[in-house]
Amino acid sequence: MLRNVRDPRETREMMLSLLETAGTLAGIAVGLVGLLKGNRADATVTIADDMLALSALGFLVVCYLVFFAMRDTERAGAGRMLTAIDVLFLASMTLMVLAGMVVVYTFI
Repeated sequence: MLRNVRDPRETREMMLSLLETAGTLAGIAVGLVGLLKGNRADATVTIADDMLALSALGFLVVCYLVFFAMRDTERAGAGRMLTAIDVLFLASMTLMVLAGMVVVYTFI
């Protein structure tokens, strides 16, 4: 996604948007972990809160990588960093969705 954009200004705008989104999703994941910790139903909820905690960590790493990528956009390795940001963001989002599915399956 980020690597396919050719205009540096557009790449910067997309990175700022991704930084904001990743920070928000990290906060949501941490809040959901707190909600699940207070409602210890069974072992599947502990799996879900571990998954949410891991996705929150992934979103925080994305925030750091975006910050460093914005500083080094002209460097030769910037393409690899943008690919890593995309993959980590997608993996964290997928993990968050899977945790939601585990919670829904547990409570239904």
